[in-house]
Amino acid sequence: MAVSLVTGSSSGIGLATAVTLARGGHQVIATMRNLDGAGELVKIASAEKLSVKLIALNVDDDVSVDSAISKAIAENGRIDVLVNNAGVGGGGSVEEMSLSAFREVMETNFFGALRCIKAVLPGMRERRHGCISRTRRHRYVDIRQSEAVARR
Repeated sequence: MAVSLVTGSSSGIGLATAVTLARGGHQVIATMRNLDGAGELVKIASAEKLSVKLIALNVDDDVSVDSAISKAIAENGRIDVLVNNAGVGGGGSVEEMSLSAFREVMETNFFGALRCIKAVLPGMRERRHGCISRTRRHRYVDIRQSEAVARR
């Protein structure tokens, strides 16, 4: 049974991915910043008797990532699959967004994924086995909004 860790599992694509992997026979470690948001996942996993464990993980925080990945490996022996799904949306055109808003998006969507990759990759390299996936649901800049503004 593959051990799969999915970030951002409280809703949307992360929730659907966690459920789909569990239904496919994976041991799923579903992570999210706040475990209070796990209600729907817990309900589905319980009703279907799916193999899903919950761990709090904030991809913006080095200590949180290291702690969550270490806990997942200690409890499951390894991580075979990492699905980097956690992220935030940007919103707005380039010229309307502040640099601090861009930094916030990049911190979560880029560096958060990188933190998780760095945490799981040594074990995957050692075993010469593993899969890392990144969902692309987060828009960074909506160029159509910029074009619409330019036409005004």
